[in-house]
Amino acid sequence: MKCVICKHGETKEGTTTVTFDRDGMTLVVKDVPAQICTNCGEDYVDEHVAHEILAIAERMAKSGAQVDVRRYVPGSAMPC
Repeated sequence: MKCVICKHGETKEGTTTVTFDRDGMTLVVKDVPAQICTNCGEDYVDEHVAHEILAIAERMAKSGAQVDVRRYVPGSAMPC
């Protein structure tokens, strides 16, 4: 797909790190599958993966944790 940010690069499959900050809580998820722009490096995470990361963040918030760093494992998050 054509990058919507730089409008010059094409994306290719790769992995990225997603950082989620909310209300004093920080979640870092590494090795997240994404489409990465070959020109500017912008990353695009598909809707299903984003939903899983949000479910992880929701569970983290309910647990009272302030910081969590983990590796992405497909299907490991239950839907919120």
